[in-house]
Amino acid sequence: MKMLPYSNFTAEEIDGYIRSVKPEQVKRSLSQAEHKFTDFLHFISPAAADLLPEMTEVSARIKRRHFGNTVRTFAPLYISSYCMNNCVYCGFRKSYDYPRRRLSFDEVLNEARIIRDMGHESLLLITGEDAKISPDFTADLIRVLKNDFAYINIEYYPMTEPSYRKLYEAGCHGLTIFQETYDPELYPSFHPSGPKANYQFRLNALAEGGKAGFYNLGMGALLGLNPNWRLEASNMAVHGLWIRKHFWKSHPQFSFPRITPTKWGYNVPAPLSDHDLEQMILAFRLAFHEADLILSTREKPEFRLRMAESAVSHLSAGSQVDPGGYQDHLDGKNLGQFSMNDQSSVEQVCAGIRKHGMVPVFKDWDRSFQ
Repeated sequence: MKMLPYSNFTAEEIDGYIRSVKPEQVKRSLSQAEHKFTDFLHFISPAAADLLPEMTEVSARIKRRHFGNTVRTFAPLYISSYCMNNCVYCGFRKSYDYPRRRLSFDEVLNEARIIRDMGHESLLLITGEDAKISPDFTADLIRVLKNDFAYINIEYYPMTEPSYRKLYEAGCHGLTIFQETYDPELYPSFHPSGPKANYQFRLNALAEGGKAGFYNLGMGALLGLNPNWRLEASNMAVHGLWIRKHFWKSHPQFSFPRITPTKWGYNVPAPLSDHDLEQMILAFRLAFHEADLILSTREKPEFRLRMAESAVSHLSAGSQVDPGGYQDHLDGKNLGQFSMNDQSSVEQVCAGIRKHGMVPVFKDWDRSFQ
């Protein structure tokens, strides 16, 4: 069985190769100026697990070469907690019976105003998989939001090129879709019902976004679902390579979300350690020199800042993860889709970035320079 439609290798072949790697191969890969997919497999191998200091040194040089000492900050804005799906790990799953919320046009703008007042100029608009949040509604929102935000990225339920094009033409230039797990055999057990149960349609969605013209195409796996994180990372890397090859005008982005507790509780089947997550992130920086690597407030402040020094280019800051969460936070109440391990304010995140010798950046490009 192929591990992805984009790959010529089976999962068994890739897994077998990864486990056969020797430390000398990892060191040889680290000495290369450019790193190929084979090198990536070396970097995520068990043989590399004891070589993180060496990997960190090379990764940090690559990050400084392409991003300087900067860290890009952004904030997510959740529009709806209604959902068409029954993903077993998610606090928004359809079968849960609790008061849901779908923001009106004006409520979204109010949340955006709070985020803008925090200093952010980059916005991640998260619609949730709510069929009543239409592309036309979202496109209208984006046109207004572009007056206050230099850059808008969106997490939307999978669609086809014509619908994505509406969002792109409205001024949204980034699209993010997490496959959650790339393993087609595991996927159905985590997505028993709803449109998200269609593995292939979700997998193809980033390509549809590439056809629509999005500058940035972001992907990720929900870490903690697949007991073989190395194979999950391999699949994500293959996906990124395929996107880079076929949509060369688009820029791949990689996120590394670990499962955290929800309001209902969830027994994570395969928790990922800090050490393993660090190895995975370093491998992506080593293999994808110019790609954006993104770490959310699911992670603890110390870990986020350490990874920003060595590999990560983007950190969310001051995040709220429920519709209306920013206003609720001002009002002293909040409970979101998942638990956050970094509840620092934007000012605290920026202070931490500066303390580590880096510069927080709220906007790193402008329309006049395109």
